[in-house]
Amino acid sequence: MAEKVPKAPTGLRARGRRMWRELWTVYDFSEAPERVFLLEDACRVADLIDRLQAVVSEADDLRVRGSQGQPVGMPELDSLRHYRALLAQLIKSLGLPDEDDSGNTPQSFSRLGNAARWRK
Repeated sequence: MAEKVPKAPTGLRARGRRMWRELWTVYDFSEAPERVFLLEDACRVADLIDRLQAVVSEADDLRVRGSQGQPVGMPELDSLRHYRALLAQLIKSLGLPDEDDSGNTPQSFSRLGNAARWRK
């Protein structure tokens, strides 16, 4: 655990800042600057997911008209799928300690990430 949580990077929105703060509260990234870059990217992706989810949630229909007038899925749905997979990859790349090392399980870390992403 970091003694002091560093200020969140400029440009992060609420979800990204929350994820930054919560992960720094649990894990100490100060001795691994390369992991700080991955964490920042993960926080930015969490913000993108939040913005895309807002667009999808506000939509009356999850289908739009394609170039030939046919119904197709909203492009934001594909983007959501892509960015969620990317976030999972970034979280895995952080290489956080196993349960034996820190008392935190991958599931508890996943819960932290999900809480940061979905809590308002």
